[in-house]
Amino acid sequence: MDVVRQIYESLPETIQMPDSLKNRPVEVILAPLDEAPVKPDKKRKKQKLSYEFLGAWKGEPLSRSEQGEFETRESLENSLRVLSFLF
Repeated sequence: MDVVRQIYESLPETIQMPDSLKNRPVEVILAPLDEAPVKPDKKRKKQKLSYEFLGAWKGEPLSRSEQGEFETRESLENSLRVLSFLF
């Protein structure tokens, strides 16, 4: 595999390519070296991961089982009374 990486102090009008890369699909990336690289936004990175995940399940359809009954909890007032008694 032919790979060319060249750093120019001043980019010329045209860039010479090796014969082995001519008339082939290639990727060309030009990035200025005098600027700080842009860090990807964390929120966008998470969104990208989410979109890659969405719809990825290829098995049988998922179903949610019965959740049962909610537990009966003690009232907040009773809990505060118990706490105030302890302290």
